[in-house]
Amino acid sequence: MAIDREKPKHETVMDVTAERIARVYATAFMEVAAKSPDAAALVDEVVSLVTDVLDQFPQFDATLRSALVSHEEKQQLLDRVFGNRISVDVLNFLKVLSKHGRLELLRPIARQLKKLHSERSGMREVEVRVAIALDDAVRREIEQTLRKTLRAEPVMRVRVDPSLVAGMVIRVGDTVYDSSIQTQLEHARRHMIDLVVDKIETEPERFVLAG
Repeated sequence: MAIDREKPKHETVMDVTAERIARVYATAFMEVAAKSPDAAALVDEVVSLVTDVLDQFPQFDATLRSALVSHEEKQQLLDRVFGNRISVDVLNFLKVLSKHGRLELLRPIARQLKKLHSERSGMREVEVRVAIALDDAVRREIEQTLRKTLRAEPVMRVRVDPSLVAGMVIRVGDTVYDSSIQTQLEHARRHMIDLVVDKIETEPERFVLAG
């Protein structure tokens, strides 16, 4: 189980949209991969393209992303660079992404492929954000609870986020389970405001200074 200590990331509308589009392409690729004798290898191949190629050669990555480079030029580049080095299914997938101007989504697509493959293998990826690092006993308890709830084997990724104050935030796909004190305090604050507003509306005389 990986543990990251990093500043909390707040998703933007653009991030969410990119992930949703990426999931569409990832789902389409998984349908192709399902016909292969080794779907896991194809998923690993796409993930490897990100970690071993794009991350290591940023100039090549920038060229694939560039709107100034035509689809025809990118297609030739893909053939020249990869040729017989990658499977036909993955190479064709890259060309489809290029044709639709979506090569810049390779990273989120790789993330979604890992999630989809895990789900189809009886596993679920779970992101856990906590205020402080988990000890082994708490981690096992969380895993056991998730295993019963999800009816699948949880693959947990833990992020330490001090801004939570206490408690934790668990994310499974698009569902977020939030038990942080900060969130509870915010809910309490909003509830108090609603009560005051309701009192002002129903008993305005109590809030008007006598002349």
